[in-house]
Amino acid sequence: MMNNDSRKNFKNKVAIITGAADGMGRRVALDMAAEGAKICAVDINKKGIDLVKEKIQAMGEQCISAQCDVSSSVKIDEMVQKTVDVFGTVDVVVNSAGLLVAGSIEDTNDELIDRILDINLKSILYLTRAITPIMKVKKYGRIVNIASITGKRGDNTTVNVYGASKGAVITLTRSTARELGPFGITCNAIAPHAIMTRMMRYWDEEKKNKVADLIPLKRLGTVEDISSLIMFLASDRASFITGETININGGYYMD
Repeated sequence: MMNNDSRKNFKNKVAIITGAADGMGRRVALDMAAEGAKICAVDINKKGIDLVKEKIQAMGEQCISAQCDVSSSVKIDEMVQKTVDVFGTVDVVVNSAGLLVAGSIEDTNDELIDRILDINLKSILYLTRAITPIMKVKKYGRIVNIASITGKRGDNTTVNVYGASKGAVITLTRSTARELGPFGITCNAIAPHAIMTRMMRYWDEEKKNKVADLIPLKRLGTVEDISSLIMFLASDRASFITGETININGGYYMD
């Protein structure tokens, strides 16, 4: 008979997941909890993370919700301390919080540039800095960052700073992996494209159909697709993979 814990790949692991109120972050928070992780669900949207917390607790698993503006290093530090106070440590971090805005170069005022860089890039710098001492002591850690196809090839539908922020995430992932690898900490990223979340609501049906037709697998991606890859990279099954940014786009872009 299969043991109930046989699929608990994250049993006794503590995971911080940003952007957990919706989309990719929400899906991976629920999936990781189902495999035994203790979750700190982080988002500016308190109602959203409270609902995630309720769903996880209804599974019989542990979760705390932390309303947090990830663009603030002070708030990030407070959130990490709260996680340690409740669960004792941090094993996994998934940097899923992000801001995507459609538009042209002329649409990018100073405030928008700062906001996108703050959320998409600086939040990862802040959270990585905050959890590094904890993971170094343990000589164990898994960090997964969300980059984008735009970070590899650029884009002409989102404002150009979005792709710039995601390109920086790819480089940051490599730098983190090199520095923290000797301490048993891996850091990887994923580069999605055409994943149907609320963030992609600016694509109408015609746009979705055109994009799907260009994808070799002839479909758009789902949050379940994303969660499966994040779960693998955050698990011990991926213990010899670090510094990588893995495409997940149905074959639309290959490198």
